[in-house]
Amino acid sequence: MKRTCVVEYVDHVGVAVSDIDAAMAFFVETFGVPAAEVEELEDQGVRAALIEVGQTRLELLQPTGAETPVGRFIERRGEGLHHLAFNVKDVAEGLEAVKSQGLQVIDEAPREGLSGIIAFIHPKSAHGVLTELVQSVGRKESGDGFPPPRE
Repeated sequence: MKRTCVVEYVDHVGVAVSDIDAAMAFFVETFGVPAAEVEELEDQGVRAALIEVGQTRLELLQPTGAETPVGRFIERRGEGLHHLAFNVKDVAEGLEAVKSQGLQVIDEAPREGLSGIIAFIHPKSAHGVLTELVQSVGRKESGDGFPPPRE
């Protein structure tokens, strides 16, 4: 029997930006979304923020250098859609399911990320879309298929 990676909901959409402060101001002023705290993730080479947008989130990613993955992405493609993130109950199980189907992964094992425990599927295996699996940590699900409101 074929194993599947069951998605709970769209966790967030990642957007690569050159200036996270300018991008944050744009989304706050244009769409009235709340500003979010910017964190530096040294191991990923980014400054990042998760903006609440209705039932999902928008992750802004500013590279900390041109040699980082997001820096190279912006150099090649410019600012814009970087990845799509799906929330799953167990990233390790989801990762094993996609690997068993022959998909190419970027992360061989789950790791910590801004939004929880994460792992990436290579865009070559997902119709050109860098796809992130996210397992929420320390959050209770609301039971209606959507994440609970954040405090």
